[in-house]
Amino acid sequence: MDLAKAFAALGSAERIHILSYLLARNGPHCGQIARALGISTSAFSYHLRILEEAGLVERSRDGRLHCLSTTAALKELLPPAIRKKLTEEGTKWTSKLSAR
Repeated sequence: MDLAKAFAALGSAERIHILSYLLARNGPHCGQIARALGISTSAFSYHLRILEEAGLVERSRDGRLHCLSTTAALKELLPPAIRKKLTEEGTKWTSKLSAR
């Protein structure tokens, strides 16, 4: 893992929100996350590319949908207490989507 890329990827509020959403919910698709966070598709794609290049997020396909998950590298990089806090924050985003 390139630590400089990984820490640079964590240097954006939008990317932190994406990671928190992913930690709170397993395997959401790109559209779900973008809607829940209020991010345009193009902005989401930009942030996702940075997270993928840093090795913090991976993409899989479910038919036509691109589903996302965090990688083991993220777990190695962030201590459990920070992952827990991010998961708690991500729960806010996932509940906003459920309320709609």
